[in-house]
Amino acid sequence: MECTVTFHDRIGRSQLAAAIEPMRVDALHELLESAVSETVRASLGSGEFEIELTLSGDTEMERLNFDHMGERGPTDVLAFPLHEWSVDGQRSRLADDDGIGPPGAMLLGDVVVDVDQAVRQASEGDWSVPEELALLTIHGCLHLLGHDHAELDEEQAMRSVERSVLTALHRRHRDVDWKPGSLFDRAGHAVSTGS
Repeated sequence: MECTVTFHDRIGRSQLAAAIEPMRVDALHELLESAVSETVRASLGSGEFEIELTLSGDTEMERLNFDHMGERGPTDVLAFPLHEWSVDGQRSRLADDDGIGPPGAMLLGDVVVDVDQAVRQASEGDWSVPEELALLTIHGCLHLLGHDHAELDEEQAMRSVERSVLTALHRRHRDVDWKPGSLFDRAGHAVSTGS
């Protein structure tokens, strides 16, 4: 399975570097690439996929949140899926009416993470900004692939995939100061799927 992650920097490298110190930006990209790849593998299995991952600040996120969700103010992560998905347990499957795409990697959509909001949430929760960014990336990717947490059974399935992905990340990225728990366990997270 291969999942290509295309990064879009809408916050600026120096501001991002200051937010994630002492981690380097290239190490953060590696961590977030792992988070995306593990989430896609856990939800879809094998195949060739591509996800656009945008790191933004409050200003852009406020605009996106208002334009697509009708909400004022920033939110921590938005997901903009390109396909309709049905979720069966932990696995995502293309909805019946979503046709076959062209050959090559399937572009899944865009996940936008607000770095400014991640910094605030990490500070409030006393965990690292890179960990918060990884959790938001996982959560946004799960929304991109049709997962939701409006109902208890949906939340349990989403938590299960998240735990599986975090287990792999904890083993692979030992340099991150991981705290126990899930994004679901942390107050104040409002994750939305864009339209």
